[in-house]
Amino acid sequence: MSRKDYIAGLDIGTTKTCCVLAEVDTETRAIDIIGVGLTPSEGLKKGVVVDLDATTESIRAAVEKTQRMAGSVTIKSAVVSVTGEHISSLNSRGVVAITNPDREIRLADVERVIEASKVIVLPPEREIIHAIPRGFVVDGQDGISDPVGMSATRLEVETHIVTGSTVFLDNIVKCVHRAGLVVDGTVLESIAASEAVVLDSEKQLGVALVDIGGGTTDIAVFAGGEVYYTSVIPVGGNHVTNDIAVGLRTSREEAERIKIAFGAAEMDLVGPEDTFEVTPLGADSPMELPREVLVKITEPRMQEILHMVRMEISKSGQLDMLPAGIVLTGGSSLMPGTVELAKKTLNPSVRIGVPRDVGALSDTVASPIYSAAVGLIKYAAKEQTGLQEQEKTGTLKQTLANFFKRLFG
Repeated sequence: MSRKDYIAGLDIGTTKTCCVLAEVDTETRAIDIIGVGLTPSEGLKKGVVVDLDATTESIRAAVEKTQRMAGSVTIKSAVVSVTGEHISSLNSRGVVAITNPDREIRLADVERVIEASKVIVLPPEREIIHAIPRGFVVDGQDGISDPVGMSATRLEVETHIVTGSTVFLDNIVKCVHRAGLVVDGTVLESIAASEAVVLDSEKQLGVALVDIGGGTTDIAVFAGGEVYYTSVIPVGGNHVTNDIAVGLRTSREEAERIKIAFGAAEMDLVGPEDTFEVTPLGADSPMELPREVLVKITEPRMQEILHMVRMEISKSGQLDMLPAGIVLTGGSSLMPGTVELAKKTLNPSVRIGVPRDVGALSDTVASPIYSAAVGLIKYAAKEQTGLQEQEKTGTLKQTLANFFKRLFG
């Protein structure tokens, strides 16, 4: 009989904290989500913790909601997403000689070359979050995805390395610990979301994931099946809300309500007869305004965000080399007109990405809001699958080390 594992994903965002619990079949690796919890975030700004107590309470509330839905399962640990302006990335290369008597590449050699690629100059206040192999080169032959077992004298690897501020990362981990959970690993939000909403075939062709959240916009560019470039822009849906609050002289809560109900990223979607109601600060009753007034505020900000995304993808050198186009996700991607605006700004091929293949609660999480949390589970499940496959050929000690190195960077 197959055994069940439980994996929890915890997406701690600027506007919401989302916890998802899944049951994973150890044989088939099928994922069945059994619990979901969503609460507002109060203690973060642009993906960075600014209030430990408020963030801890948001995590605790989201976990409690998830456990109530799941029933008898208690969440003791979780894989956690990270984001923020402090995140940066680069591609690095490592080279080692194969010194085995039979010249056969072993798992230890792969680990050694990945470690060699991680030898980069980092300030003391930064640490490596991910070191993801993009491809191996065996005696000058590139395009190798798994070199174990091949004969060679020289092994090279190109690795995508993601780094972050140690202090900011420690604060996230501290909040999770204070909420009573163990951190199984930290995963960059865009990489996590891509596991839930981007197809492997799209990654192979070339695709960019754009996760527009509340405080940040996370970008991941894929080429040849592997991550090629990642970036975080410190602008998101909260900036649209702030613009509305200032422009209409209303509270942020009222501005958020108006944005969700009546906002649009393109003026073409609004008719001259469309109106909405807003209650200005200090007023006793709402006033009616043409919806065009609102969209004149929301459209320029969404244009700005997408232009910033275009600039970041251009830095990767892949802007004109994305046959699979752009996958938009994150709560702010739900604003009407965002897809049409992205087609004009970024790529003619744009779609909204939502989590898929997650069992009975697929309808519950079928929204861009849940992409990162569901992606965390899929990311961890994939790593466990890799562990099981490696156990067939390598020693347990080697495979465990490989799993945790990849999961924790």
